[in-house]
Amino acid sequence: MNPNFFRRRHPLVTSCYYVVMLLIAMSTTNPLIISCCFLGSLSFQLLHLKKGEKHSIIYPLIFLILITITNPLFVHRGGTILFFFLSKPITLEAFVYGFFMGMMIASILYLFQNFQTTVDSEKFFYLFGKRFPKSALILTMIFRFIPLFQVYYQELNQVQKTIQLTQKRKLTEKASYGLDLFGNLFSWALENAMDTADSMKARGYGVTARSSRTVYRWKNMDLFSLFVILSLGSFFIISGTQGDYQFNFYPYSENLLLLLKQRWLDYLMIFVLALLPTLNRIREVIVWTILKSRI
Repeated sequence: MNPNFFRRRHPLVTSCYYVVMLLIAMSTTNPLIISCCFLGSLSFQLLHLKKGEKHSIIYPLIFLILITITNPLFVHRGGTILFFFLSKPITLEAFVYGFFMGMMIASILYLFQNFQTTVDSEKFFYLFGKRFPKSALILTMIFRFIPLFQVYYQELNQVQKTIQLTQKRKLTEKASYGLDLFGNLFSWALENAMDTADSMKARGYGVTARSSRTVYRWKNMDLFSLFVILSLGSFFIISGTQGDYQFNFYPYSENLLLLLKQRWLDYLMIFVLALLPTLNRIREVIVWTILKSRI
């Protein structure tokens, strides 16, 4: 059974899907569209959540909560005043705007996590290694060093705890410890980057056209999937440029139910596009269950 979305599809199809979803999530403030992107990316992340990786779900939600709470403290626009804090009005519209902006940022983070899960380094090199070898190498190194950086930080921090350097209570000593830890991490990252660059240069990377050990053949289903993704994405972009999805939060938020009734078919298509990986996963589970029952 397929463990990930578009595993059987061509890497170009998968990359186009995430590019379209990122454009949709970042180019609008419409609450309904943001909610669709958030639910689609979160559901896919939950389906492939592994043990010990709960932080990948929690951190974007922390951003959502922080932005929701802090936005009314800096933005005092809106006609519905809830209370006053330090002689400044705290409005309902500022809370609503902060909540959906936090949801948009969380959606973008989930989409990047899903992209990293689905499109591995081999697929990334297959797409961009021949035309942009240096850029592909740099991006792949960044994606690779982020999890390695986290692992090395935990190991180094544990070593420092063992020798009880973190038990110091003075603020200056804690700050010095943090600077030393950052310096060690930065030195380690530079050394690994130089080793990787020297290794790739010794192997002749970028001198001639690079071939891939994996061949992804273009199939009819790839063409159909790409057509659906680009069609729905183009429809959203054209409608968005015409102002069809415009939504006003200030001075009073517009009625979401009225907005949904006016263009419910458009939002349904965006919702289906956002949930495409999750629906594909559910379909595979159902098919796999039926095949197992027939054995």
